[in-house]
Amino acid sequence: MYEFICGKLISKDPDLIIIETGGVGYRIKISFSTFEQLPARNEQVTIYTHLHVREDIFDLYGFAQKAEREFFFKLIAISKIGPRAALAILSGGSPADISNWIMAEDAKTIAKTPGIGPTTAKRIILELKPKIEKGFGSSEPGNLTSSLGTSTIEDEAIMALEALGYSRSEVYSKIRKIVKESETALTTEQLIKKTLQK
Repeated sequence: MYEFICGKLISKDPDLIIIETGGVGYRIKISFSTFEQLPARNEQVTIYTHLHVREDIFDLYGFAQKAEREFFFKLIAISKIGPRAALAILSGGSPADISNWIMAEDAKTIAKTPGIGPTTAKRIILELKPKIEKGFGSSEPGNLTSSLGTSTIEDEAIMALEALGYSRSEVYSKIRKIVKESETALTTEQLIKKTLQK
């Protein structure tokens, strides 16, 4: 119903903000990740929104980035994951962080979220990992890794290795580790070679 709300940031807390626009104050539930990206009070802000309606409850959820809202939609589509739990998960890390945990099948880290136990964490991985591998709803090949915080060189290396028959899940974590540990910038060719040596 609401794509975004743009107005003055009246108040902000780690889980709730109030934005005034057109003489109306909107109470919007947010994640801690969004809270960290907010400007100072009384500054102008644009928040992407989702109106969740259930029986007589109308809750407005807000996100600093479209990518976070997209991840929120994917989470609430999972059985027994409601908006509150989805927001709690997003408060634990950025969409890139959570995607990394899913790709690494790190259920332990996901289960640290309040209200999310080991079984639910495993279900999140089971349902979202295939979607992340296929591009997480992206209409263009290669957009997935960019949305996860990787560089163009990393994207190219991943696609090249996929062309050689490797799965995205096989090479993703290896490439991220190599880049993180490298003291110098790597070319696409160097990154592919190092990944194949692992």
